[in-house]
Amino acid sequence: MISKAIFNNNNGVAEILCSKCGRVVKTQPEFSTIEKYALDGMVSLAPQYCYEHKYLDMFGNEKKREMARQGIKEKLREGIVKKNIIGVEITRPSQELIIMRGVPGSGKSTKANGLVGEGIILSTDTLIEELTGNYVGYFAKMAESGDWSEHGKMHQRNFLKARRSMSEGISPVIIDNTNIKVSEPKKYIEAALNMGFNESNIKFVDVGDGGQTIEVLAERNTHGVPLKTIKRMLTSHKGVGPLSLKKVMEAKGGLKNDSDKVLYAAVVLDDKSRTELIQNFAPKLPDGWKYIAHHMTIVFGKGLDDKSEIGKEVELTVTKLGVSDMAMAVRVVGYPSANAIPHITLAINAKEGGKPVMSNNITNWGEVDLGHSLKLYGIVTEIRPNTVI
Repeated sequence: MISKAIFNNNNGVAEILCSKCGRVVKTQPEFSTIEKYALDGMVSLAPQYCYEHKYLDMFGNEKKREMARQGIKEKLREGIVKKNIIGVEITRPSQELIIMRGVPGSGKSTKANGLVGEGIILSTDTLIEELTGNYVGYFAKMAESGDWSEHGKMHQRNFLKARRSMSEGISPVIIDNTNIKVSEPKKYIEAALNMGFNESNIKFVDVGDGGQTIEVLAERNTHGVPLKTIKRMLTSHKGVGPLSLKKVMEAKGGLKNDSDKVLYAAVVLDDKSRTELIQNFAPKLPDGWKYIAHHMTIVFGKGLDDKSEIGKEVELTVTKLGVSDMAMAVRVVGYPSANAIPHITLAINAKEGGKPVMSNNITNWGEVDLGHSLKLYGIVTEIRPNTVI
């Protein structure tokens, strides 16, 4: 049934009332011909509304134009909040990510050193040298075995260091890899955008061949990359052409093509804390048990709701020691955990089938008697099947 205008008799003077709030909209001397006819019952008059509610239709619903007006307001509000090209609010408007590109020996690293300022340069090649001490031997070993999986792990380590540096606010973060293929820098760029970088602060510095011949490049590069490899890289570089943000984001690969499954999120201990934890409790461990001392689980089976926490350094304090027939763990405080008892699995009885997950079943928790407060440090990390720690 369609509503009609509300009339009221006020001491002999007819009034039209707002159908929303009852406020007087118009009195009889102001009535139009239609309104007079409606008062006499000769025609129907749709509901009338005061100025405050005039955007309501005869059914009491907002008119389309008011909805449109509200939509415009919302768009204006959203316009104040600036977002980057993937729709993430820009929360790091001045932080920079620089992607270096060029073949070995081209002067790429020298150029990076001139741009770094108070930032950081991260290179997979440098990481290989630091961890193996034998760059040429590292590649020779993989070439001989045909197993190149270790190199993928090195690239992942470099990426994790870069992501951590970006999350800490370091600027610029310079990725000093060859980045010949379009997909190579994608995960770095996606990580930056997801953290709230402005795309205008993600830059490519391409030195190409540095104006040198292949022979000079082979002689100049510090890693002993052979001439035939450099020649192949130059051919690929020319075929790909200049990199752009659009071209990289459209390439296959990157974060979205990694395994999306997050096994768990955790505070992963740094090497120093892991060593300290083991040393402090080694005398209490049964013979033959396997050391774990790796992480405190934040949430299992999914990632973090707040991605800005990833890469954050956390301080944990050991409060209790728990023991069962299958596992030993230390209870900790300092960061939230979905577990009823936040803890770090210290060791397991592997010979009898003990597994780290069994530390969740520990019920016997006692005081820690070390004579000092034990502080541990770790990094908030999402663990995926391909995550390298």
